[in-house]
Amino acid sequence: MDSRQRFRLATIAAAVVLSWFSLVTILAGALTPPPPDLAPSPTRPAGPMSDDQPADWLAAAAPLRGDLLADVALARAIPVIDLGTAASPEVLARRESALTLAQQSLGFAPHDSRAWLLIAMLQAGGPSSAAATEALKMSFLTAPSDPALIPARLAVLATSATTEDGELASLARGDMRLILTRRPDLKGAVVRAYDRGSPKGKVLIRDIARALDPGFAATLH
Repeated sequence: MDSRQRFRLATIAAAVVLSWFSLVTILAGALTPPPPDLAPSPTRPAGPMSDDQPADWLAAAAPLRGDLLADVALARAIPVIDLGTAASPEVLARRESALTLAQQSLGFAPHDSRAWLLIAMLQAGGPSSAAATEALKMSFLTAPSDPALIPARLAVLATSATTEDGELASLARGDMRLILTRRPDLKGAVVRAYDRGSPKGKVLIRDIARALDPGFAATLH
């Protein structure tokens, strides 16, 4: 086989691989569930859901699409993320599966702030609270002052022991500043985070609010 034939075969093989990847990526993008809202919600459906979703297989078949893996992780985690660590083995297994997918997605899309935030939400309050702190910081750093992520970020900050971290408090101040100066429609997220927060979390949120808007801070009680 001469060099021209080898080149032709290599070209055909590359075309087949690229065609497969393009097809799987298109199908995965179409069938992967739309990313859900990460903000805490009392009306969020609870309980595990079946993992037998075509999106899981297609996302796995398109391993370079970190955004699709993150979408699948979010869809898998959201129904059970508010059930806590004292949940059934099935729920805990689902949370662990979502955590693994989110971590895997960051290998291809380390800029995805949603995946960092999901990891922080899944690990907060448990034995991996230090990892949750670092993941939450990365969520702030990769998408500072993102209105779509602010409610969930403040909720994690307020309810976890990470409120003692000075660097994290400084990052959270950016989100709070955005709300109190340009997005008053998100003030409810601050109130909800404060109401659900730990004692230290309440102090942190109130102190940040007091420095930015004393009048609003006075309404937190």
